[in-house]
Amino acid sequence: MPLNSLLLRGTACALPVLLMLGGIAPAQTRASDPGQTNAGQPPAMPAPLQDPPTAEAPAIRIEGPASQGSLNLGRVPKGWQVTVDGVPARVDDAGRFVFGIGRDAATADLVARAPHGATLERRVTVAARDWAIERIDGLPPPKVTPDPELQDRLRHERELILNARAASDDGIIGFEIATKGFRLPVEGRISGVFGSQRVLNGTPRSPHRGLDLAAPEGTPVLAPAGGRVVLVMPDLWYTGGTIMIDHGQGVTSIFAHLSETLIAPGQLVKAGDAIGRVGMTGRATGPHLHWGVFWKEVAVDPAPLVPALQGRIDPMKPRPEPKPQPSAAARPQTDQG
Repeated sequence: MPLNSLLLRGTACALPVLLMLGGIAPAQTRASDPGQTNAGQPPAMPAPLQDPPTAEAPAIRIEGPASQGSLNLGRVPKGWQVTVDGVPARVDDAGRFVFGIGRDAATADLVARAPHGATLERRVTVAARDWAIERIDGLPPPKVTPDPELQDRLRHERELILNARAASDDGIIGFEIATKGFRLPVEGRISGVFGSQRVLNGTPRSPHRGLDLAAPEGTPVLAPAGGRVVLVMPDLWYTGGTIMIDHGQGVTSIFAHLSETLIAPGQLVKAGDAIGRVGMTGRATGPHLHWGVFWKEVAVDPAPLVPALQGRIDPMKPRPEPKPQPSAAARPQTDQG
């Protein structure tokens, strides 16, 4: 028998053995080849099953930039609890929460805890801002350094404000402020900015914790967002005629130096309602509205939360707007010679 016939017969005999031992992979029929079948061949192994999609891994998420003085919206899984720098935040049924970052903060530590005991931690690096230094001279000395006899009054007035802030409820308006912002409570020149360091009669004081809007005395002040009135005082020592509104989720507004208050404690207001009138009561050198915004006891900057102020204030380097200068026609003429 010819040699090549023997080789072919030997190969044909060995092929089934090799197939059984797995040494040679059987040819696969391509679906595009008509008329071919897999008859007489081992069935192809099915592709491994893919795991079904799983829910997104639990995490602490923050919307928007985190900077000194910012008010932020966060999210965690439903049912979890959150603290920010050890302060409990209110978490709604959808896992949303609002929190503020202080004027001098470098980081914010967020901790979320699940009902079953799991814990998530996140440290947020806070963007630093450049604060202004303002000097105000000519104030009566008692307005700069209160007499010892005033200390009891000042402590009592501070307790009133703290208690009003602590009464914040779970209203949804706090979320709307963090995402959509405020309307401006009064039109006027920005005469004081959040975070500025004031030097009164040469003595450095605490940083400014609000936005000052200069306007004529008697100008109506409008609610910048809806909420519940939690404090109305006609004459506090520092802030004069004072109103506080609770916007929910720990977010409150305070309006100071009012010449008149137009609402009562417990009253519900909506954005645009008249609540008072611009004045210069309390410690003030001219008619203006001082507007402060707080999350719990953390003062935050109102300006970035007002869409109408975009372009008027540098968000990272806030400065007051200059006083308007008289026109050339109104300036007194002087002799030239």
